[in-house]
Amino acid sequence: MVLMSAQSVREALATLRRIGGEPTRIEAKRAAGGLPKAVRETLSAFSNTDGGMILLGVDEATGFGLAELKDPSALRDALVQMSRDDITPPLQISTEIVEVEGHRLVVAEVPPMSADRRPVYVTTQGVSGGSYLRGGDGDRHMTEAEIALVIAARTQPVYDRELVDGTSIEDLDDEALRRTLRRIRSGFPKLAQSDDATVLFRLGITAERAANSPLTLAGLLAYGQFPQQFFPQLMVSVVVHSPDSSSGTRFLDNQTVRGSIPEMIETTLSMIRRNLAVRAVITDRGSRVDEVEYPLEAVREAVVNALMHRDYSPVTRGTQVQVELFPDRLVVRSPGGLYGGVIVDELGEEGISSSRNAVMASLLADTYLPSSNELVAENRSSGIPAMLAVARRRGLPRPSFRSSIASFIVTMARSELLSPETRAWIAHLGARLPTQAHQLALAMLRDDYLTNEMLRQWGVDRVTAGQVLRDLVDQGLAVKEGGRRYARYVLDPEVSGRPETPDLFSALSQQSPPDVEEALKTRGEATASDLAEMTGLSRNTVLNHLRALAEQQKIEVVGPVRSPKRSYRWIGQDRSTPL
Repeated sequence: MVLMSAQSVREALATLRRIGGEPTRIEAKRAAGGLPKAVRETLSAFSNTDGGMILLGVDEATGFGLAELKDPSALRDALVQMSRDDITPPLQISTEIVEVEGHRLVVAEVPPMSADRRPVYVTTQGVSGGSYLRGGDGDRHMTEAEIALVIAARTQPVYDRELVDGTSIEDLDDEALRRTLRRIRSGFPKLAQSDDATVLFRLGITAERAANSPLTLAGLLAYGQFPQQFFPQLMVSVVVHSPDSSSGTRFLDNQTVRGSIPEMIETTLSMIRRNLAVRAVITDRGSRVDEVEYPLEAVREAVVNALMHRDYSPVTRGTQVQVELFPDRLVVRSPGGLYGGVIVDELGEEGISSSRNAVMASLLADTYLPSSNELVAENRSSGIPAMLAVARRRGLPRPSFRSSIASFIVTMARSELLSPETRAWIAHLGARLPTQAHQLALAMLRDDYLTNEMLRQWGVDRVTAGQVLRDLVDQGLAVKEGGRRYARYVLDPEVSGRPETPDLFSALSQQSPPDVEEALKTRGEATASDLAEMTGLSRNTVLNHLRALAEQQKIEVVGPVRSPKRSYRWIGQDRSTPL
């Protein structure tokens, strides 16, 4: 268990008071009259998401002042008992009684539950009604689809081993298959002595050891002549957005990429490459080198990971991998979040990996890209570390990774990490930044959240990273979320950087989401996060729409300006409330 110090609690209180609300990884309860039952929902939500900190004895209604707890020891014991008796599966939380500002608080750190034991739910409410997730505005019920995906991920998925009716070896690309068989037979004598039907079966390409055997899903996708004949949506959608939205041209390039996985990777990379600018870079030795805006090695790793590790369960086979090139960033989305015990904050650490599709990963490690002697994947847990290494070497921002139950998203920024524009923004803050690590941390915070480990991946040692992050919090530049073990830092809302570019890819989906106005009319009253979930838009995009609706006197705003629980009420044309 991780012991929580008074300093970490003071930092959490400072965060709550400065932003006027609860960040995603902190939940505060007054609890002066005993342990609130609603804490059960937070225990479920933290466990099903990324973990978090619960503070008992902190009153949100008084601006996060401290309340007098009659018996902190009994309250702590009740919280531990609730986590074990009222939650399924039982939780092992870390609890402490910490004295700050002359008051004793009960503090609990709730770790994320491993994937093989989710969903965590409130026992009396049942799995369908008592499973929660943590969002910007608190706890929300998991949908039936989310619960189904979580349950399916409890064990090693075998969807890539499934038999595909109506297929046979006649559906395979003979040349691609022969190259793989030659490679495997040369390295494994026992298979070299076996006939083709036996080798194909043992590799997982066919479902049966027979010449007329149907293919597995992995075999079809890795070597099929046209897999989309059987699974039309298992493809890649590539969209290149116009830098000038006022020109009337939304997309400079828009293509659906089909074929086997090696063919889709090659075509996608070719399409991205032709839409990237090339810039000249002078090396330390004075020679001139041409570099594209995004390192293609990193782009390739992102696309390979998306196709190799995506969710291939029946519920997601109607969803394609999506690649979007915006004027300022490249985004790769794949169905299904991280699989296994891996969490986002651990990505890039040595030895951290988990393969959802074991047969697929094994096959692609011995499969060549078309017209190349290069293998599709190394299957050595090196994809994300390679992406990070390339970005650091090129002076680019660390790629951003976002994982939810339904999707995994990789975002790469186009500009260099400490670009002239970013340096000007940092200088404008007028902050005390005594080291290069301070500037590096601020630049990384501007684009994403930051952890001690992420800063260390960019060359800062652990102790210095911790000092830098605490310093930024003390200066009011950053906000700490979560406890000691699961701490993240985000840029304070008062010093946030450039606005997020709207995500327009939803316009290409089969079912366009409702716009913010229609969603709010339907709901009557909702938070910005509620509307983001209903529409599929980013929270920043939703807030921009809400500002416009306020100017048109169509909504009423309920709650403090900086509270994450602020809601918006549809009133038509009756009154106006400024945002």
